[in-house]
Amino acid sequence: MSIYMKLKKPSYGPKHWRQRAEATRTKAESLDCLKSRDRLIRVAEEYDRLARRAEEWLILRDDRDAESSHS
Repeated sequence: MSIYMKLKKPSYGPKHWRQRAEATRTKAESLDCLKSRDRLIRVAEEYDRLARRAEEWLILRDDRDAESSHS
């Protein structure tokens, strides 16, 4: 069984999530409240994880497409 999710919109690809992570980190750096800063940093880390997951989905899609074209 293969795990595969098709990205419906290009905006949800790895680049999108990395940009969100960077923007969130930039916002976190501007905050004086340590608690809020830490929360935003955790959100940015989640965006990084989403970027990695989106990369995995793209690799799985490409592998599946390559296998289909060889059939």
